Formats: sequence, structure tokens, C-alpha cells
Amino acid sequence: MALKDPDPKAIREAQRGLLWAFLLALAILAGIVALLSGLTLLRLWPYAPALWAGQPVQPSPGVQINPSLLWVSLAAFGTSTGLLLASVWALRWLKRAWASSPVEALPKRRKKRK
Repeated sequence: MALKDPDPKAIREAQRGLLWAFLLALAILAGIVALLSGLTLLRLWPYAPALWAGQPVQPSPGVQINPSLLWVSLAAFGTSTGLLLASVWALRWLKRAWASSPVEALPKRRKKRK
């Protein structure tokens, strides 16, 4: 059941909390993707010259590494690292901005008399 006159201060605080939670979840997810793609790049490091030249590599019998794996790992690492840095920067900026300006309540509407 919806309230007729919700508190504007409570709405602003809820919006801030949702934005903070979204940015934090985005930063955590980007960090996980950056970590996993970075570990993949470390595993591909010994084969990087051949993969960079576009040649498939066979590290052990029955296993073949396609050169596209190097490109996908590089793209995922770059994108997720950039997203992680942007999310952390936005979280710090929001924390600083919200600390300097207190939440101001919107003026209450006057009820019309009938």
C-alpha cells in the first residue's frame, strides 16, 4: 500500500542507497572479471608470441589454444579494469559530494481546501 505523502528526505536517502549499492556491485563484478581475465593472461604469457602472430598453440597433446583467446582475454581485462576504476572513482566522488552537502528536503506541497 502506497503512502499518500512520502517523506522526501527518506526518498532521497533511498535513492542514494540504491545508487551506492549499484556502483558497489558493479565494482565488485568488474574486479572479479579483471582478476579472472588477468589470471588467464598470466597462463597464456608463455605462448603469447605465437598467439600474437595468429598461430594456434598446442601446449599438451589434445589441447589447442586458439589465438582469439588472447584477444578476448585482453579485451575483457582492459574493459573490466576500466570499469572497476570508473566505479571506484564514482563511489569516492559520491561519498565526498554527499558528505559536503546535507540532504535537503523538498518543500512540502500545500493541500488544497475543498
